[in-house]
Amino acid sequence: MKSLFLSILAMVFLSGCVPEPTPPQPQKACMSAGQLNGYGYDHLEKVAKLLREDKKNIESFEIFITVMKGTVDNYSDMIKSSLYISNVVRFLPIPYAGEVSNTTKLISKTVLNLGGAASTLNRYKNSSETFLAGFDKLNRSTAKASDISKLAVYADTKLLSDAKDLENSLNEISSSTAAMAATTQSIADALDTTGNYVNQAKSFVGLAQPNGDDKSKVVQNRNSINARMIQLNQKIAALEKSGESHRYNIAKARVYSELAVQLEQ
Repeated sequence: MKSLFLSILAMVFLSGCVPEPTPPQPQKACMSAGQLNGYGYDHLEKVAKLLREDKKNIESFEIFITVMKGTVDNYSDMIKSSLYISNVVRFLPIPYAGEVSNTTKLISKTVLNLGGAASTLNRYKNSSETFLAGFDKLNRSTAKASDISKLAVYADTKLLSDAKDLENSLNEISSSTAAMAATTQSIADALDTTGNYVNQAKSFVGLAQPNGDDKSKVVQNRNSINARMIQLNQKIAALEKSGESHRYNIAKARVYSELAVQLEQ
């Protein structure tokens, strides 16, 4: 932000100016407050346009969270409903969840993360709507520099903060979902393997052979989790991309509008 401010400040006061007269006189700004104001408005307009374009994507987050919750519930039911699967989870060296207690914690953590994502999503939606409502009240030719500056500050301190919180929440879901995927794949491998470890575990805990329904549940859960992970990573990537654009335009809008405020004083 500081380097951007300095570069724009240099452009405003130096770019396109006539050579310094003799004797030296105080340098005047090469851009008027009105011009700076217009530039600030233009960058906020880009933010508003992108927010409106992303509206469908943001709304789909709510559907995704609901679907993901169903995936976690199915995963939990799979572990609880089969004695064989629960014993496999307990005794086999499964990455991230080597025992049932850890698997239960993993499920609880994912559910908690989903709840957190729902809350951060609501905050981001509210701050987006507040920004858009504020922008729609502005007119490029008549808006005061102080009004544009105020909206740019709101976007910088509130809108971007809420967007980052949502991104962090989704990354937490991604982490726990990856653990679920690794666990499910390990269960699937255990059901198909004939290795010594599995045979020893069977003799130690008296495991019976898994039935076809067990294997089918594991495959379905594995495929469902993997599909959710792909969707989640796509949403995170889209959010990161729009966030970069927002940060750039909001930073420039804030600098231009604050310079305009100073020139108007």
